[in-house]
Amino acid sequence: MELHNKKYDRQTLKNNIYLFNLVDILKTQKVDVTFAVRYLLNSKYQLAENEKLITPKMVLFYQPHINKFELLDEMLSYESDDDSVDDFETVACRS
Repeated sequence: MELHNKKYDRQTLKNNIYLFNLVDILKTQKVDVTFAVRYLLNSKYQLAENEKLITPKMVLFYQPHINKFELLDEMLSYESDDDSVDDFETVACRS
């Protein structure tokens, strides 16, 4: 899969979350605010060192369609991983 030359829908990104670097997703794909909070800003999915550096400010810079109020609201209201994928170890053990 090629992030730099193709846009993927939310479900495709979610299903392949461990194949991509989250920073690359942030910089090359258009994501919604819930995806940004549940995946890009969620330490559960930040495996690489540069992924751990993703901040709300970076999300707002690279995803200008998201405004700071909706991002803050989503961050404050997000409580569970009900829409999330399995952790990396579980996914890796399936292969």
